[in-house]
Amino acid sequence: MRIARWSARLLSFTYDVVYRAGPLNQTADCLSRLPLPAASFPPEDSEPELVALLATTPVSVTAKEFEDASSSCPELSSLRVQVQQRWPRSAKSVSPVLQPYFKIRHELSVQDSLVFRGSRLVVPISLRSTLVALAHEGHQGVVRTKQRLRDLYWFPGMDALVFSQVTECSLCQQTDKSAKVFQAPLQPVPLPEGPWEKLGLDIVGPFESATWDCKFAITLTDYYSKWPEVAFAPSVNSETVIQILSGLFSRYGNPECLVTDNGPQFTSASFSSFLRDRGIKHTRSSVYHPSSNGAVERFNRVLKGWIQAAIIQNKPWKSATSASLQAYRATPHAMTGVSPFELMHGRKMRTTLNILPPPPLEQPAVDLRHRVSLRQSHVKQYCDAKRGARTPLFRAGDKVRVRKPVHVQKGQRQFSAPIRIKQQVGPSTYILDDGRAWHASHLASVPNRLPVCPSPPEAGTERLEMEPNQDHQALNRPVRSHKPPGWLKDFVM
Repeated sequence: MRIARWSARLLSFTYDVVYRAGPLNQTADCLSRLPLPAASFPPEDSEPELVALLATTPVSVTAKEFEDASSSCPELSSLRVQVQQRWPRSAKSVSPVLQPYFKIRHELSVQDSLVFRGSRLVVPISLRSTLVALAHEGHQGVVRTKQRLRDLYWFPGMDALVFSQVTECSLCQQTDKSAKVFQAPLQPVPLPEGPWEKLGLDIVGPFESATWDCKFAITLTDYYSKWPEVAFAPSVNSETVIQILSGLFSRYGNPECLVTDNGPQFTSASFSSFLRDRGIKHTRSSVYHPSSNGAVERFNRVLKGWIQAAIIQNKPWKSATSASLQAYRATPHAMTGVSPFELMHGRKMRTTLNILPPPPLEQPAVDLRHRVSLRQSHVKQYCDAKRGARTPLFRAGDKVRVRKPVHVQKGQRQFSAPIRIKQQVGPSTYILDDGRAWHASHLASVPNRLPVCPSPPEAGTERLEMEPNQDHQALNRPVRSHKPPGWLKDFVM
């Protein structure tokens, strides 16, 4: 395989193959000439093309194996003796092992060591899981797997065993079309005690139409005042982010908490050391759940609108963004009702719109918190109703499937294999066994019990399961109750 790849790589060249003895080959490296003391060598080629697939499909069951399993099965041995003898009139007189067979006792027959229910074989205990796995070879659903089995076999508890094995199939869980994920209720972020206590940080980009020095934008938002900061950079790494934050912290001071996503710029050792040296608590949002850092994510949408307007007007991005930032900071915010500049600096900003001196602030902090709390409750009620949010019911120890957060192409799996929840760290955030934290909106439950709707009864079962004193009139279709119209109440009918 490796020589074939070398040949394909050399097809674009014209060359002559010339043999040269080892002592005359001056370019040979010394490692290829050193002898190895080991007598056995590992496989030379470990390329991804040579991956061995392990077959997990069970081997088919032969007639001889089925007869031997039926003969050695204690349950079927007792059943053969009971069928050949006379069944008692009451199920209470039958041993507990044979009670599941009592209702179908008139359909059972014995031929040599095999027990039949009609024309179907009764499966011994040792082969039930194997036959269910064989019926599930094509990875069909529960219903179609039971349909394949019912044509040839029967045994007590077949529906439950099929449901259990199919729902535990890892491949079926990853390709399940009926699995659903639900949005969790919105969790409003409490308003911090003051400005510049809790900040949200994010990176936007790369921008395709930007100049070399504006490929990325590093955005920062104060959760209390909604004060935004924007810094453009040609590339982003931990050192670039640290340099920008150092300048901001030198002007406004160190915050108490910094919220970021799980990007490599924010998870590096140098960035963690930078925050730890300044006593800043670092909080990372859930994986692929940007609304956990909603303050800065919402501002990113505003920033993209500014950049789009600058492109249309053919203006430099940095100067256009600076002008837009001034207008944004001087405008009352929809959540607080106060401009970010007022909450950040304690006074109103003087702009080109001001003719008279700005009046002093008269906004008490209590009214601000009440207004923000009221606004957050309205937004939560609207968003939860629009998204159909549901409170997650996952608990530690439950098995879930993680939905891929990116777009899934045709033929690719949509969910991961079932994985267990390790612990719950928030109202809607869970840590799985692999150590990653996921929001409930990316998790789908794994069925662990039989569905509420039972499977349709088999032919002949209804008649045998009826009680002798059962009212047959109750089995008829319901009759419509006829009621005369209201205008006939004054007449004698």
